[in-house]
Amino acid sequence: MEIQPGTRHRAQGTRLCRLLKMLFLVPRAPCPVPWSFSLSSIMLYRFARILMWVTFRTFFRRIRVVGSEKLSNKPAAILIANHPGSFLDAMVLAVFLKRPIHFFVRGDIFHHPTANRILRILHMVPIFSKEHGTHNLSRNKDTFNEGRGVLKDNKLLLIFPEGFSRFSKALAPFKKGASRVALQTAFEDGHEHLTVESIAINYSYHGFRCDLFIRVGESFSLDPYKELYLEQPNHAVTQLNGALQQVFERNVIHIKQGERTLYTEDLMRMLFADLHYQGNLFFEQCRALCERISNLSEETWQDRTLSLAQYKRELVTDKLHDADLADERKPLILLAFTILLLPVAALGALVWALPVFFVKWIADKTVTREDFYTSVFNGVLGVFGFIWWLIWTISFLIAGKYMLMLYIMVSPLFLILGLFWKDKLVEFLGWLQVQRLKRSAPQRLEALRKLRAEIQ
Repeated sequence: MEIQPGTRHRAQGTRLCRLLKMLFLVPRAPCPVPWSFSLSSIMLYRFARILMWVTFRTFFRRIRVVGSEKLSNKPAAILIANHPGSFLDAMVLAVFLKRPIHFFVRGDIFHHPTANRILRILHMVPIFSKEHGTHNLSRNKDTFNEGRGVLKDNKLLLIFPEGFSRFSKALAPFKKGASRVALQTAFEDGHEHLTVESIAINYSYHGFRCDLFIRVGESFSLDPYKELYLEQPNHAVTQLNGALQQVFERNVIHIKQGERTLYTEDLMRMLFADLHYQGNLFFEQCRALCERISNLSEETWQDRTLSLAQYKRELVTDKLHDADLADERKPLILLAFTILLLPVAALGALVWALPVFFVKWIADKTVTREDFYTSVFNGVLGVFGFIWWLIWTISFLIAGKYMLMLYIMVSPLFLILGLFWKDKLVEFLGWLQVQRLKRSAPQRLEALRKLRAEIQ
């Protein structure tokens, strides 16, 4: 029998809505009964953020976000970011900028009705290019209108103005979508407070236990374009697009020659270790490094590439990592970590070694594009890991094994701490190897350090 909602049900539903708002930090809004699609969407989005937070803390070795406070009081803004990691780029920003983000995604993945509904719940908006068929390009008018609606609601809209993800640190020409949405929202919809915020995303490499660096950079005001837009909209869009590209170039890590990307990233990882991951200092040093690499002659770059390859071979021969030569480590602290966290690491491995190995095997076998690897690995790990966790939790609950159920529930924390333990163990073993070389072959160690300095 279907029960029609009455006054009592509305009162109970309203109280429960208020509780869920507090639990999930949902913005204040009317909560109709029966449950609205809006509330369900917010809950699912919040749940997805929590799930991906745990997944990212597992996948990445270190995560550093600089400048996120700049967005905390922004009523509405367009975020423009580089696009080095496919779908992962939007997800890491949604999780670590601590504000809900809506973003444009390639439209062909919205074809199935179920996929369309889920992706929209996760704040994705379809956008189409010529690759999806020229007949679909007219649908982008609805896409841009939807983006304007997001901004009118004082939310953040993320746009990757270069277009598709690609494994290259060379910048591509901007598409005009971000400029068009910005000017239309500001001067047709009356949101003249709207700004454009630049964001840099950098992965130390595309693989398990890489490092993630996010920097919120320069803010761009639209005020100078108001008069021109009201008189010549298309001309204003073109001018703004060029100005945004200049802002973008100042606020992301890039080089002029895409073929030098791998060499650049190797040197950035070396810089990473030297600077102990110091936010803005790392960004400025990387910018200077990229400028030096861009200005190298072809012959010099080829010579440096050969020297880098030799250096990496020498490290393998001596069973070292570059970070082992980068700083003076504190062995007592590393030893304390490896001893104290060993039981926790064992508890995490007991539950999670198999699923993590399985997910890594899938990513290694199926991904052919390097910039897709991080997206596939994290997506599969998030979904499969949650299913794995849920099955064991429910199984122990049904069996009445409440202590084991509690252990499974907190086991993701054990996994994260276990991976941290593994990193510290590798660092400690590297320190031991450096000490061995100091005693047995000091000239060899000095030669390695000299070669490292020459490469940088």
